[in-house]
Amino acid sequence: MPRSMTGYGRADFAAGQGAYSIEIKALNNRFLDLNLRLPERFAGLDAMVRDEVKRRFSRGSFSIYLNTVSTETPGLRLNLAMARLYVEAGEALKRELGVSGEVDVPLLLKQNDIFTCEKKTADAEADWEPVKKALLAAFDQVDDWRSKEGAALAADLLSRLVALEAHAASVAGRAPGVIASYRAKLRDEMDKLIAGKADEGRILLEAGIFAQRSDISEELTRLASHATLFRQYLAANEPAGKRLDFLCQEMGREINTIGSKSSDASITKSVVEMKGEMEKIREQVQNIE
Repeated sequence: MPRSMTGYGRADFAAGQGAYSIEIKALNNRFLDLNLRLPERFAGLDAMVRDEVKRRFSRGSFSIYLNTVSTETPGLRLNLAMARLYVEAGEALKRELGVSGEVDVPLLLKQNDIFTCEKKTADAEADWEPVKKALLAAFDQVDDWRSKEGAALAADLLSRLVALEAHAASVAGRAPGVIASYRAKLRDEMDKLIAGKADEGRILLEAGIFAQRSDISEELTRLASHATLFRQYLAANEPAGKRLDFLCQEMGREINTIGSKSSDASITKSVVEMKGEMEKIREQVQNIE
């Protein structure tokens, strides 16, 4: 069963004392295109995340956002040596310049250089396990989304393929009558020109040339073969979007050739309908992985 290339997934996880989430948005693309946005802590996991996506999917445009929900509070370290220097400097000013005042706690708290925030060094190896688990959970949601939409696409494609085949059958049933109609028309025209003494051999020759020039049996056979192969790829348990896209091109080529060979209004009408169904099929195939 085919899968759509559109999907969404989200999963939460914890790393250290922080809480995070992974959000995945998947859209159509002829190739596999990845756009990652990772916080600084997880920047070293970029290649591993990309490898996991490539292992799971073959086509589509993926936007993967790793969002910070909450982070662990960094440790605060007091630089006592620097604080003592401020106190000593204050005492020296009082002693040497005879000024008043105290170097107290409120004053010291305003001095940024006596405090340092301890940031824990990220451990890529330790962080990868929770990230990977959340990533795979989000992948499962994307897969479920794509599978459900893929089933709907398959049903629509099969219904349109049946309609196309019905028009092709109509063309195949009409084709032999076109030759007979041309032969009768040719006889009438020649009778008018030569007063009822039409050359039967000439009529058969002209009708034969017309039949050869307008023969669409090969195109109809190839079109039927392509339709059978289309169904097989659509039922396969593997990505088939590119193959289906190629088949659409081939089927479109056969339909165009049938149209160019035919001068019959009924066949031309059926060809127009076939082209319409083929265009809708081609548009839907662009959504399949």
